[in-house]
Amino acid sequence: MLGRLDEQREIDCVLGRAEAGLSGALFVTGDAGIGKSALLDYAESQATGWRVLRTRGVESEAAIPFGALQVLLRPALSRIDKLPAGQAIALRSACRLATSAAGDRFLVGLAALTLLSELGDEPILCLIDDTQWMDRTSLEALTFAARRLHAEGIAMIFAGRGGGPAYGIAELALDGLGEEAAAALLEEDLPPQVRRRIIAEAHGNPLALLELSAQLTPRQREGRLGALPSYVDAGAPARGVQRAFREQIIGLPEATQTVLLIVAADDTGELGVLLRAAKRLGCDAADLAAAERATMIHVTADGAVSFRHPLIRSAAYHAAPYFRRQAAHLALAEVLDDSHADRRAWHRAAGRPAPDECLSQELASVAVRAKLQQDVAAASAAFERAAEFTAVPSRRTELLLSAAEQAMHAGQLPRAERLAARVEDTADPARLARVNAWTSGERGDPCHAARSLVEGARSVADPEVAGQLLCDAVRAASLGGNATIAREAEAALRALARPAPGMLRVQARGMATVTRLIEGDPVTNLANLRTAAVQLATSPVMLPLASSLSLMAGEERTARDLAARFVARCRDGGWIGVLPDALVLLAQAQMLGDQHAEATAAAQEALAISCDTHQQHRVGQISGVLAWLAAVRGDAQSCLDLAARASRDVPAVQAIAAWAVGLHHLAACQWEQARVHLMEVPATHAIVGLFAAPDLVEAAVRSGRPAEKAARGFEEWAAAVNRPWATSAAARLKAITANRRTHFEDALSVAADQPFHTARTHLLYGEWLRRERRRGDARRQLGMALELFDQLGAGAWRARASAELQATGVTAPPAGGRRAEFLTPQERQVALLAAEGLSNRQIGSRLFLSPRTVGHHLSNAFRKLGIASREELAGVMTDMAPR
Repeated sequence: MLGRLDEQREIDCVLGRAEAGLSGALFVTGDAGIGKSALLDYAESQATGWRVLRTRGVESEAAIPFGALQVLLRPALSRIDKLPAGQAIALRSACRLATSAAGDRFLVGLAALTLLSELGDEPILCLIDDTQWMDRTSLEALTFAARRLHAEGIAMIFAGRGGGPAYGIAELALDGLGEEAAAALLEEDLPPQVRRRIIAEAHGNPLALLELSAQLTPRQREGRLGALPSYVDAGAPARGVQRAFREQIIGLPEATQTVLLIVAADDTGELGVLLRAAKRLGCDAADLAAAERATMIHVTADGAVSFRHPLIRSAAYHAAPYFRRQAAHLALAEVLDDSHADRRAWHRAAGRPAPDECLSQELASVAVRAKLQQDVAAASAAFERAAEFTAVPSRRTELLLSAAEQAMHAGQLPRAERLAARVEDTADPARLARVNAWTSGERGDPCHAARSLVEGARSVADPEVAGQLLCDAVRAASLGGNATIAREAEAALRALARPAPGMLRVQARGMATVTRLIEGDPVTNLANLRTAAVQLATSPVMLPLASSLSLMAGEERTARDLAARFVARCRDGGWIGVLPDALVLLAQAQMLGDQHAEATAAAQEALAISCDTHQQHRVGQISGVLAWLAAVRGDAQSCLDLAARASRDVPAVQAIAAWAVGLHHLAACQWEQARVHLMEVPATHAIVGLFAAPDLVEAAVRSGRPAEKAARGFEEWAAAVNRPWATSAAARLKAITANRRTHFEDALSVAADQPFHTARTHLLYGEWLRRERRRGDARRQLGMALELFDQLGAGAWRARASAELQATGVTAPPAGGRRAEFLTPQERQVALLAAEGLSNRQIGSRLFLSPRTVGHHLSNAFRKLGIASREELAGVMTDMAPR
């Protein structure tokens, strides 16, 4: 290779890590012809003794789900039985080895990662070329796997015209060759002025250099440059090379051009298919041979036909007029058998004018098969195309609605919005309402989502379905802190429930309580909320709402258990796109239940998956939770950075972020700054304000400001909640507002089940005793606070307690903490699951890691914990298990 030493070193680095038993991924990006494939060839040449797997995207195969993945894994599919059952089923279906649904494309990616890690002890090199033309399911599955590489001895190198950073993979961007390397690539016998002209035209693009020099006429080779065509646009050599290819193709005999057009329109690459289609257009094998002699295509011994370069395919297709392209597609459709049913349908759609009811039905069948393969993007495209070929208005509406739903599942926000806007007079308004609500939520507007759900419920005849829409509307309104919409939805639900028994009435009462909480009423009786949560929890699809209701009722343990069930359901079903929602619910319940390390692990996993699945709105929501947890740990910079990244469009998230910043200042004894930020919480979101009220009251009292309203509201809610932690926190507020010792004693007399709240009470009591000059008593309280904060890993609060203890004349002991606190969140999750008796393979399936990476994390955990076996792990991890 010429002029690519730095790039070769980066490739060597990735290969070196894999050879050492680690893993890595690299995304090579650049314009067409810049040398991406050549670098992949270099990587393969360096991988002596490795198992090398290779695949590439083909533009005409972009609608075939998991097509590129199947090509990559074909040599390894004999080992598919070694995978966990769910992964094996998903991968078999994705690779056309079974007829069942493939499962979530990310579950297929996890299955691919597990399969690769099971191939043996030799390092593995996966080369994935032309990603810009790859089917979306394959690309997302492979990049999902690449982001989870750790200790498998696997190197994955992608190449495409962009996308590295978008997929969370390190990027190696290729520029043009330098002048010296460009000159070395050209033939030595060219005159200097010709070489300079070609180098200037090609802008360092290797393909442009080679193709422009190859096209020189004898006169031009002699240095007569007047007739030298300027094929290359300034800064865009690939377009110029494509024009050069097009001019070459136009100069070929018409029959040869026709054959090239058929090869360009085809996506099988099978010689037999191409010859049969060519025959229908009056061409034969001799014309195919002429195209090969013109160095436009390659034909292998096993009958595979491909273009010498992808740009030639594009040039051959677009050089032909529209009517000839139609004829080529129809010829291909006529010769494809039932094993190529999807390809045949797309070829017919490209060759026939609309409407055509038979073709519409055929395309709808393509869409259904794509759904089974979990290629929701391809399903959406096929449903939309089917809609274009039908003349029946009601059927067009149904197909467009299906296309919009699949676009929603694919995360294609603008496309889903566009398709939903085209839906008219649908017979199923609930489905349209959910699509519109989702698009609004993706735009960061939960109130508009709630409004869409309320309006949709009005058009739904089935009371149970309408009730679900209205419950979801109240939940969306609660996220947006909009009591008006919540009240409207609750009133509509109440009207539905009057003639209906059972569930609807329970839902109506529960939603009425939620509405009062949104309005700022702490509610003196939360029984309706708890009853609704219990009944809703019997329906798997209503678990998220049931968990949210439990949290509002102060039942964080119940909320945690329900969220954990939802997480397990997502994991078992491979619903990776839904999993971040479930993990955020779980993290919030753990956060409010003082399981800070567990909450951090859940939130960080949610963040990673949200990035994987391009759910950027979720990233903003998760940032608020992570900011709060950073404030407790005492990681000030992370807290402030995460709070700044938290979504400002969703009031509930904005309130949690403000709470996090206020908590950070409170731990640092910056009373007024804490008060200012904590005042934002109830003003932004009343329900979050209830949980933050103890912090607001503390900040206000310490800064000499009134706090009676916030204290009174929390006391009323705590009485309704009637949980030990809430009762203890209410007594603590009385102690700091009334400045009385007896209330501190009352707060500590309650067997509070949340150690962070208990530690805060010991801290405040100790500070009060020190100010009262009762140093001995203060030391005892501060010492207990210090020990609890140490155990919880609450560094900022430990520092505050340590400073107070030092003010009493005693130096605080150095931070100790539990050994388990030194584990990373990933190591912690692995260790907890191993302590439950799960195998490495089972843990990997649960956490979307390869078994080898699980083993690596477990080995690190053993070293940090000072143990040598799984048998010792259960005892060490006891204090980390959920309470």
